[in-house]
Amino acid sequence: MRRKKRPGYPAVAPNSYFGVKKVKRALLRTLRLARRTIGWFWQALKALLGFRPSWPVIITTYRGYGRADWLFLRGRVLKGRRILARNVHSRWRALIHNYRRFNSREIPGVEVKVRLGGNTFRAITDEEGYFLIDQALPAPLATGAGQWQEAEVSIAAIPGRRVDVATVAPVLAPPPEASLGIISDIDDTVLKTDVTSILKLKVIYHTLLKSAALRQSFGAAAAFYQALQWGPDGNRPVNPTFYVSNSPWNLYDLLEEFLALNGLPEGPILLRDFGIPYQSRPKGYKGHKYASIAHIFQAYPALRFVLIGDSGEKDPYIYRSIAEEFPGRVAAIYIRDVLARRRTRRLARFIRETGADIKLVQNYTQAARDAAFRGLLRWEVFEGIRQH
Repeated sequence: MRRKKRPGYPAVAPNSYFGVKKVKRALLRTLRLARRTIGWFWQALKALLGFRPSWPVIITTYRGYGRADWLFLRGRVLKGRRILARNVHSRWRALIHNYRRFNSREIPGVEVKVRLGGNTFRAITDEEGYFLIDQALPAPLATGAGQWQEAEVSIAAIPGRRVDVATVAPVLAPPPEASLGIISDIDDTVLKTDVTSILKLKVIYHTLLKSAALRQSFGAAAAFYQALQWGPDGNRPVNPTFYVSNSPWNLYDLLEEFLALNGLPEGPILLRDFGIPYQSRPKGYKGHKYASIAHIFQAYPALRFVLIGDSGEKDPYIYRSIAEEFPGRVAAIYIRDVLARRRTRRLARFIRETGADIKLVQNYTQAARDAAFRGLLRWEVFEGIRQH
C-alpha cells in the first residue's frame, strides 16, 4: 500500500524512513553514553587528584511564565563570568563574546532553590547545568501584583565547594484582562538571519561576527507586535508575548538585548540546547517548537493566540499542526515570506491544498492590516507606533 503524500512534503518510503530513525536513535544513545562516561571519568580523576575548584559560579536565569497557581522557570548554573558588555559595535569584540557564549562550562548536580511569593522549590541541575521548575504553586500569587513577578534563585554549594550565589528571574503572569497571546519565531521573523543561504554561511557570519547592536530587524515588526500587545481595545499593553526559536540557549542574552534594542515586547524566550541531545525524548515528541508552543497553549486555556513565523523553515507546518491540535484557539497565523521561490511555491501549494488559514505576508504592515480586519488590533495604534 502506497503511503499517501501529504501536501507540501515529498513522499518518503516508510521502511527507509523508520530505518533512518532507528539508526539515528541508536547513534544518539551511543553518543550520550560516551559523553556521560567521559564526564564521569573526568570528575573522578579530579576528585582523586584532590582538585578544588576556585572559578566564579554564575546562575543564568531565563524569563519564566505562569499563572497565579503555577510556575514554569528554567535556568542554568555555569562556571565563568557573565558577558556584561552591551551595545557592542565592534565585530572583533562580537566574535570574542560569541566564542565565550558557546564555550560555556556547565555545573551538573547543583541544588537550586527558587522562591516565588510564599512558595519555595528545589531542583537539581542536569548534566548540562540546566534546572527546570514546572509545578503548581501551593500558595497562589496575589492578584494585581503586576504582569511581571520576580523569583529569587540561589545556590549554597556546588560539588566540592561551598558558594553563596543568588539572582532574580522575571516571571510573566498575564493579567485577567489579557484576551490574546502572541507567539513568535525569532530567526528571519524579527531578526535577519538568512537561514536559507547556501550552506547557511550567512547564518554563521551573523552568529559569530555580529552583536545585538549590529543585527538587523524588519521594518514595522516592533509596531505590529506592540499593537497586538495593546489589542483591539488599545487601553494598555496586557497581551503576553512569547518567543519560541530553535536558536541555542547560548545566545539567550544576545537575543534578549536585540529584542529590547529594536522595541519588541518583553516576553519569555524559549530556546533549545546546543549540540548532541543529552536527554531521550518521549514517544511522539514533535520537536522543540511544537512542544514549547503546546505547553503555552495548555498553560493559558482561556487565551487565543496569534502565531508569527517565516517561510524559511517549518513554521507554517508546525503552526498548522498546533491549530489542528487546539481547535478554535489560533486567532491568526502570519508567515513572513523570505522570498525563496521554491519554498514560497511549496507553501502556497500547501495552503491551497489544505485550506489552512495562513497569511503569507511580504511585510508587517500587510500583517497589521489583516489583523485590524480580524479585530485583533487597532490600525491607528499600529500607525501611531510605527510613525513614532
